[in-house]
Amino acid sequence: MGKYEMHILMKSCWFLPVRLLWIACMLCVPQFVVAQQSTGECDVALKKETYVSFLLSINRSEVTQIQSALNKTGVSQLVTDGLFGQATRTALYQFCLKLENVPESDLAVNLVQALEQQVLLMEDEALTPNVSTESTKKLPAVVNTKLTEESTGDLPGIYYLLREEDLAAVTAAKTAAAIKNTKGENSDESVAKDNAAQEIKWPSDEEMASLETITTIPYVNQAQFRSAVMSIKVIDQEKYPEFITLLTDAAKKKASTKLEPIVLDDTGCGCVRDFSNMIYGFYPYWRSTVDRQSDAVEDDVATAVVVPAIDYSVFTRIAYYALTLEENGDITTPLHWNTGGKLGNFINNAHRHKTKVDLVVYSDHWAQWSESSLKRSVMSVYNQLRLEVEYKEGGLMQYVPLLNSTTASPDGVTLYFDGYFDHVESSYKIIEFIRQLYERLEDLEADYKINILLDVDSTELASSKPIFNSIKNLLVNDKNDNPAYVDGLLVFLNEPTTTSKKILRSKIENEFSGAERMAVLRKVIPIITPYKHDNDELGPYTQFDDDLIYLKNNFSGVALWPLPMVADADAAMISQRLIKYFGVSDVEGLLNTISARYPALCEYGCPNRWLFRLAIDVLLFFLITYAVLALFSSRVRRFYSKYSVYFILYIIVMIVVFMVSLMCDSFWKQKRDTVLLGSILIIAAFFMVRKYSRVKQGPLP
Repeated sequence: MGKYEMHILMKSCWFLPVRLLWIACMLCVPQFVVAQQSTGECDVALKKETYVSFLLSINRSEVTQIQSALNKTGVSQLVTDGLFGQATRTALYQFCLKLENVPESDLAVNLVQALEQQVLLMEDEALTPNVSTESTKKLPAVVNTKLTEESTGDLPGIYYLLREEDLAAVTAAKTAAAIKNTKGENSDESVAKDNAAQEIKWPSDEEMASLETITTIPYVNQAQFRSAVMSIKVIDQEKYPEFITLLTDAAKKKASTKLEPIVLDDTGCGCVRDFSNMIYGFYPYWRSTVDRQSDAVEDDVATAVVVPAIDYSVFTRIAYYALTLEENGDITTPLHWNTGGKLGNFINNAHRHKTKVDLVVYSDHWAQWSESSLKRSVMSVYNQLRLEVEYKEGGLMQYVPLLNSTTASPDGVTLYFDGYFDHVESSYKIIEFIRQLYERLEDLEADYKINILLDVDSTELASSKPIFNSIKNLLVNDKNDNPAYVDGLLVFLNEPTTTSKKILRSKIENEFSGAERMAVLRKVIPIITPYKHDNDELGPYTQFDDDLIYLKNNFSGVALWPLPMVADADAAMISQRLIKYFGVSDVEGLLNTISARYPALCEYGCPNRWLFRLAIDVLLFFLITYAVLALFSSRVRRFYSKYSVYFILYIIVMIVVFMVSLMCDSFWKQKRDTVLLGSILIIAAFFMVRKYSRVKQGPLP
């Protein structure tokens, strides 16, 4: 080895440690930068201001649960005293640093949600966290909003709707098969497909035409659609099994999950009326404006998109259909139901019309729940019900400070347990799930309602297998006076409803007796379709009328899936019949009678009751202010004498606003006549005292 080569080797060896140090620094810098960014995002977790609105929604016992959860994760050793101080904020900050994805908004709510999910995960996997170890595993993000094609979350978006073009395509397939049979052609490239079509036993043209009665009617699932097909007398399952399968495939639709805010027009329908029974409506998420626009584009129809509207005056409660509980208990696809505000106006519009809003949560894995996944499912539903979404007021309210923007929350939940009949023996899991959810919701100030939705067809109802008795503890009070956790039991009625509704009642009568039977019947709400009743077999709306009368007298009410939109062909007739059979006309009090008999008087006043309340307050404030000033200033009194006409107009406006508020605002419902009589007496007393004081004072010099 020469001198030059030795010099190069020594130089390289001398630089080797420096180079290794430089490489190490380059590798560490990105992690350092990311760590700095993550730390910076979590800094707000230390600030008291971050938790101001969050603390208003929880109580001391819930703070204790948060402190206990923080201790379980190993980030702290807090005293579980229920006091949300600096120590608790520091522990949440340490927990925030462990998250892979720090929440961008609602940090307080999302941190606590992630904390609860992590504790459940630890219980499920028997994890023992060690925060001192360098290889501490990063926690998952709060909510994973990505949806794979195979996810259970797709199921509420799958429905069955036989459009006219679908029926035309099936008819064309029948015609093509007949031609192939006639010509005997079976050697082209589509031979397999053609042979399959030729093997189907096809209905006659007259029988095919009878399917027009179920076109354009959406059905919630395959069983509901097939029962509707087989309710047509000429379409027999045994005679045309392959054809019914082909028809079912043609009707199957999958809704998009790429949705914009729900846009609903305000039709001036007024607030919900007084009804003798519950009227429940389901709003599937895929009925939003965007889906209707996309359908128009796909069909290449150049028609203007009509902004949909709901007649809130005929619905006691409306349910948003539906979020899905995954197998592990998470809700990974929130759809409109998230903090982004896409649902705010939907909830607010309903609340303005005094209609309650429920969230439907779907599960087809409930029978396989472990103890930890059951708890996780409870927390997922609980967190969704506590969600507050922002909304912007419309109309005149958008110009009113402090009232033009706020938050809205749901009023209850409807839990859809799919496949219930096949897993009745696992119904104890449903009972435990609802018991835990009920106890959590009971700690909140809001009066949340819990409903159950079961998809049980007529064949299952007619079987000897007990169905409803296994969840009796949810429906009626037990001997120890424990509460009935469930407020309503919704059940889909198969076609034909003329028999399925009677089978449902008979099933309940066989499983319960006495007071329990009556209590259960008064909680059952059968679900029927509101469409195509102008084609009822015995005449337009005859079967629908018969159903409504029967449901009113035997159950808690009626539910419509999906609820009709105002622009739908049958909407007006459906609303008229709901009012006719369920409306309450016998009310107490003069003003209540007037408002019930002439609901058009309050079509604007009731939904805008906050505006009238504010107007009354402002008008009354100025009137009282003037009266007080007039007591001490003759100049102010002369102002009245000079402009008395305007004062009279002012008083007239005030009286009109007051009367609209009194008649249309449900706040006054139980005391309208009393308030009116009291107001008249006060005004009369004022003028009598005023006249008496003038007479006593005598003429002024």
